[in-house]
Formats: sequence, C-alpha cells, structure tokens
Amino acid sequence: LGHELADSLPAATAIANRLLSLAKLASPLDEIVPAVNDERSVRTIAECVGKRAHVNWPDVVMDEISKVCAVHYDDGQAIWKSPWKDLPLYQAWRSAAQHDRNIEAIGLKGFREYVARMPDTVNAAIVHSLNWLGVPRPHWESFLLCQVFSMPGWSAWTKYQDACAATDNGTADHLAGLIAIRLAYDAVLGDAMSINVDWPSLLKNDSAKSGNSTSDSVDDAPLRCMLLRASEIGYRSRLLGSFSMQHEADRNPEEKRRLAQMVFCIDVRSERMRRQLESTSAEIETFGFAGFFGMPIEFVELGAASGTSQVPVLLKPKFKLFQGVDPTSGACEATETTRIVRSRTWKSLWNDFQKSAVSCFSFVETTGLAAGVNLLSKTVVKQPLASTCSHLLQPQLESLVAQGFTANEQMALAESMLRGIGLIKNFARFVVLCGHASQTENNPLAAGLDCGACGGHSGEPNARMAVMLLNQPHVRSGLAQRGIEIPVETHFIAGLHNTTTDHIELFDVASVPAGHQGDLSELVAANREAATKNRAERMPIVASDSIADLFKRAADWSEVRPEWGLAGNAAFIVAPRSMTRDANLAGRTFLHSYDFESDPEGAVLEVIMTAPMIVANWINLQYYASTVDNHHFGSGNKTVHNVVGRFGILSGNSGDLMTGLPWQSLHNGHDFVHHPMRLQVIIAAPRAAIQRIIDKHEMVANLIHHQWLHLVAIDDGIAYQYGKRGGFVNV
Repeated sequence: LGHELADSLPAATAIANRLLSLAKLASPLDEIVPAVNDERSVRTIAECVGKRAHVNWPDVVMDEISKVCAVHYDDGQAIWKSPWKDLPLYQAWRSAAQHDRNIEAIGLKGFREYVARMPDTVNAAIVHSLNWLGVPRPHWESFLLCQVFSMPGWSAWTKYQDACAATDNGTADHLAGLIAIRLAYDAVLGDAMSINVDWPSLLKNDSAKSGNSTSDSVDDAPLRCMLLRASEIGYRSRLLGSFSMQHEADRNPEEKRRLAQMVFCIDVRSERMRRQLESTSAEIETFGFAGFFGMPIEFVELGAASGTSQVPVLLKPKFKLFQGVDPTSGACEATETTRIVRSRTWKSLWNDFQKSAVSCFSFVETTGLAAGVNLLSKTVVKQPLASTCSHLLQPQLESLVAQGFTANEQMALAESMLRGIGLIKNFARFVVLCGHASQTENNPLAAGLDCGACGGHSGEPNARMAVMLLNQPHVRSGLAQRGIEIPVETHFIAGLHNTTTDHIELFDVASVPAGHQGDLSELVAANREAATKNRAERMPIVASDSIADLFKRAADWSEVRPEWGLAGNAAFIVAPRSMTRDANLAGRTFLHSYDFESDPEGAVLEVIMTAPMIVANWINLQYYASTVDNHHFGSGNKTVHNVVGRFGILSGNSGDLMTGLPWQSLHNGHDFVHHPMRLQVIIAAPRAAIQRIIDKHEMVANLIHHQWLHLVAIDDGIAYQYGKRGGFVNV
C-alpha cells in the first residue's frame, strides 16, 4: 500500500509518517471546514457589480441567456417557436435582443442600442466586446474562460452542438456564439454601472496565496487524495480476493447440451441477475456484452418518420430498422399503423390545446376537477404495471435488405457479435440475447436508467434484430463457413430485463420449435425464480418492505428513487465468467465476457478497451463528479426539475442548464449509496497484448497514464497493476 501511494502521490509518504494512528488521521478531517473560494483571480463584470447593486445581475444575466438558449434549441416542447430558430445562435439572439425590452426594464439601459452596434459575425462580436471592456489582450483567454465557467451547463451543451456540427460538416460556432452573447451583457453592465475596471487587479494571479500552516499540519488536498487512493486499493484487494485467478477449461462438447446461454448487457445491474440465474440452475450459463449487441441501428417505430439511435455515443447508426406487425399475429399492418398515428395525433393535439393561449383559463376551470380525480387515482390506487414491450410489433429485416444490407453483411455482423461475446462453440439449446430497460413514471431522467449502450433507450430492438439474424438459415450457413457452427437444435430468443421490477420478458416465443416447448417452460420458470431472488436482494437496497412496494415504484409518478441505476459502480472486469462466477460482486461491476485463448491476436480486446471500457469510465466519472461536487457537476434536487426544450432540465424555472446526476440518484436521505472511486479495470489477458493496445491508442493511454482509471492485468494467474510511469508491477 505504501509503495502504491508513494507512486501515485509523492506527498503520501510524508503525510503517512505524520499520521501514525487512526486518531491522528481523523483529527484533521474533523477540523476541515470546506472553504468557499471567494478570491478567484478572474470575475465577470456581472459578478463584480452584483455585490453592490440592488439587482442580482449574475442571476439576471443567466436567466436571460437560459431563456434565449431554451428557445433556440427547443426540440418540440414550445408551442410558439422562435422566428429566428433557423439562424445560428448568435444571429438568432441578436435579432431577438434588439426587440426584447425585458433586460432594460430590469435596469440595464442601452442594451438594445449596444446589440444593434455589434458586428454580424461571432468572432468580430467577441473582439468588439473585449475591446469595449478594455480587457488587456494577454488576458483575453482567461476572461473568456471566466465567461464560459459562469454558465457551465449551457457551455457544455453548445460545445456538444459544435461537436455534432463538425461530424455533420456543419457550422460549428455554437459555443463561440454563446460567449459573444455573454460578453454583451458584461459590456453594457460596465457602462450602465459606471464601472472602471482595474484589470491588473481583477486579473491578478492568486495561485501563490496560501494559508498559514505549521510543520505539524496536514495539507487538505494531499490527505484527501491519499485516502481516495487507499480506498481504491482496498476495494481492489477485496475484489481480486473474491474470484478465481485461473480460467476453467471449456465444457466437454460431448456432455449434454446446456438449457440456455443468456447474454446480458455489461451494465452493473445485470451482475445481480446473472448471479441469481446461475445459482437457480446449473444448466444456465451467462455472458456479458454491450447491450446494443453490435447492431448499429436507428430504430423507427411503426407510423413514425424518424427513430432513435440505438448505439453508444461513440458510434453512428449504419441503417434504419423499421418496426412492423408480427405476421403471425393476424393483425393488419395498415390498420395498426392508422390506429397508432391517430392516437399520437390526438395526444399531440390535446397537449397543444393544454398549452395554448386560448385554453390558459378555460382549460383549468373546465377540466381541473377531472384532472384532480385522475391525479388522485394515480396517487392512491395501485396502478397495474404495463409491459414495456409490444409482442404485436417487431422489427422488420426486410427494410434492411432494401437499404442494401446484403447477406454477406448480415453474416459479418452476426459473426462480429458472437466473437465479441466469446460464444463460438458449445452452444446451448437456447441462446437468449437479453437487453434491458427501466420502467418509471414522470421521470425526465429516464434515459439515465435505460441502456447506455443503446443511447439511453431500451435494448429490445437490438436484441430482437440480432436474434432474427441468427435464426436465419443462410446466416448460420455462412457462419459455419467462417468457423462458427451453430447446431440445428440451438434456437435464439430475444429478451428484456426490466431493471425496476426484475422481470425478464421473452419475445416471439410462438416461433419456438415444438420440440423446444418443454425446455422453454423450464427456462421461463428459472427466469421467474431468479427474478424473485433478485428482488429479495434489492429490497433493502431501495428501502422497500415488500415486493409489492418494489413494483409500485415503477408505476408511481411521485417516486424520486424508483431504482438506483448504476450507483455503486466501481470496476470493469474483462474476463471469462468462470473467474467471477463464485463471487458476489454486489452489483458494482461491469462484466464483459472475454477469453484471450479465443482471441490470440487481441482484436476483440482492442475493441473492448477502445469502446466499452471508455464508456464505462465516462459513467464512473459522471457518478464520481456528481457525488463529490453535486453543486457544480450534478443536477441538484430532482423534485424541482423542469424539462427545457425536451433535451435538458432546469432547477426551478430558470438558471443554468443542469448537468450530471440529481442528489436522489446518489443519496438515500441518510447516506450516500455511491462511493466515489475511480474505475478499476481488470483484464484477464497477457500484459504484452494490453500494452500494445495502450501504445496504439492515445485516448486509452491518457486515461491510464493520468489515472482517470486504474488498470490491472491478470496474466498467467498473477495480478499486475499498471504503474503511473508505465509498465506493470506485481500487486
């Protein structure tokens, strides 16, 4: 422990020498009071005048900017759209600001006149405001960064829009436009308040300042860093001690074929369910793989013109998968399409009427009582849980063929998926590809509980498409030519794990061969028993006193903690299941199946380390940052959130765009449910193979070398930690 701490934090040795007992360690922590840093070297003009004016100008400016951005980036929430929505952000704001008298009515005189004099282009507007304020050129960068950090939510959103525009070869000036807008308020405030800015004083560097300390005192930051690393090492030691370092040999192909192999998403919530399934039946084997199952699709629901991207954010959909009616259902697709479109139209018209100016008084007076009865029924009466799936509708492979998705491409996609899972031999009677989705009501943050690998959507379409591919004779024939022979008696089924209720739903069971019906009944019974066990394990975690209460959370519109999502995530394990099967990993690990013996060239490992590992690290850091500093990196109190533009949330009815996770996703009211630690990545593979991938990919190297995550290799039964200065050392 001492060597690892010294390697990651040079000050750790000196601190440890002074803290020789638990009492001495606890004493400085008890005395530390989180300081509010009120001596930043750079401030906006709004912050400077806000201290001595009767108007809270920082909040007023933030509200004005939030209003502009919400209208400009609106994605269908607003009934009255901005007439300048088709213009870039800066030009749209400038067109509106010359007519908007709100800010002048508050007290900022001359604002419209200043806006009218601003240049037409973004960069020229920024320079114009900087010169107007008299900011010395050497300090432009610092002052512009100050503007950005005064509105972190909208800055992050516009930077994301720039990234999307760059990918689509569009104009990327969203963030620059936001900066130009923010500077305009500062420029006019400086004049209106007769502020003579002392720039040398305002832009002074306070980094040299430090508090008085004695030789016996313990510096706050190094101490906390040391304790963080110590907690990470402690967790890693317990984790490595909980599972086998040796991979068991594959099952003898001559043995009786297993009942089922169930493939789950690597999501941490799948670990509990996989463990319960394996403990329920020795005839069930489980695997972990990214929940989009390698299907790069945009899923278009029946009657819709566009769909959802069912891929991780690192990828782009390659084709559209359209939903259609199951031909075995006997339903007419045209009739079903008409019914769905009519239902959506009436719902849209009703929502528009509710928000329209005509109904602002009459609507409440006419329907208020009925709405109250409906709300009361949802509050008092237990609502039946609706299925998150539709068995009448299913994806249509024919639509892919029309887009040029050839038979060879279908075989290549199926092969890539199976090799990525590591499922290339010893197939069971059933292979279940089980996506996952959460079930909640009145939850603007629902996407954070669904499948991240599917872009924050349900994994159902991806699982069903993959199964349809793998059940096709020509695909199986092609796979056999590529070295993957799937027995005739193996049947693929799609499923969906409801992470709020732990119910596993299987699709298209009517197409299961008659000879498999007995096996299907056995599989359904095993799923039901495992789900019951999983609910019992989760009940105390979500503070439920009964299974009924667990179900109620999925249908309760007022529930702020329907489930804990990925709270508690701490490790990403890339290894054969035989190494972790006997360990209770407590729903804290991303489990990706991998067997280096089936991947001697490391091609699959390279994909894992450059995609799923990166995404797992993003998730881990989001939970980490939201926990340690929810004010800056989280989204505050979920109960006062309001949806803005259908793409984000505000806290209350104004302010900055909120980022990160709400407090209720991290804290149960008494204690944290997420323990902030950097991700432990444990890979069962030769160190040389891992090192080649690190050397090849700069992004991966940066994450590891700068300790955004910690990497451990299990090589020939021995665990090796990747050191800060490079290279592996024995743990």
